[in-house]
Amino acid sequence: MGNLKIVFTFPGQGAQIPGMLQDVPHYVKKAERIIGASILDDEKAFQSTIWIQLALFLKGVAVAERLIEKNVCPQFVAGHSIGAFAAAVISGVLTFEDALKMVWHRAKRMDEAYPEGYGMGVICGLTEREVKKAVDLAYHVQFPVHLSNINAEQQIAVSGSWQGIEKAFQFAKQFGAQKTTILQVPIPSHSPLMAELSEELLDLISKVPLNDANIPYLANRTGRMLSDKNKISEDLALNVAFPVRWNDMTEVCVESGADCFIEMPPGHVLSNLVKQAHETTRQIVVDEVGLEATQYLIKKWKEQDE
Repeated sequence: MGNLKIVFTFPGQGAQIPGMLQDVPHYVKKAERIIGASILDDEKAFQSTIWIQLALFLKGVAVAERLIEKNVCPQFVAGHSIGAFAAAVISGVLTFEDALKMVWHRAKRMDEAYPEGYGMGVICGLTEREVKKAVDLAYHVQFPVHLSNINAEQQIAVSGSWQGIEKAFQFAKQFGAQKTTILQVPIPSHSPLMAELSEELLDLISKVPLNDANIPYLANRTGRMLSDKNKISEDLALNVAFPVRWNDMTEVCVESGADCFIEMPPGHVLSNLVKQAHETTRQIVVDEVGLEATQYLIKKWKEQDE
């Protein structure tokens, strides 16, 4: 077989689609037994970060495991935000049950901490330094806003109060931003506003049995490749309070020889970001082509690469 090096990517909040769990009922039932609650994936439920995070985690694990059963196996895993927990399960660091319990706790606490008036937005067309300047100018102790995820060189998220985000958008436009967008994320994730929760998660994960990764895991907080269980558990706990350095994560994958990125459902946001930054890589969006076509393409590309 050829030397195709595959990355499984797992999307974060904002990618959710109502009804996305309808084709993975086995995983939903299993999760409901573990957390003792009925899991919802309709439009009304997705106004809450709780159900968004659970749905993304379950779907990511379910589809990745199906692909592995079909002999489509990754050489690297990279999850964006909540996607990191699915990545950790697939890399063998955490069991499904332990990861699910952490996701459940994380999601409920995030929802309680900022029930309304907070969220995330994206600024396109400015550098990280320029966005930082816009955020610093917009910041007010009553209406906080912080630099958040570095998705691409010029696609950067901000987190905080809606007033703070709008103010940051105004400054960003003055600096020449091409576009500003409010995300479908009802919490100020990946910012210092989540520092208390990250400490709680550190304590929680310290009590869970962990394994070193059998598939290298890309860290949200540093963008580095990790296999050490303690460093990965730290990344899972702390990523909620720090920006996701997605741009660095994919850069490290490509430098390590990755040439094919397979995005777990839902959506295609991560594939678009990788394609923009690394034109020579191949992308498969499972949501668009399905599992059978994914398996076929990988087999075909491996044969071509022999």
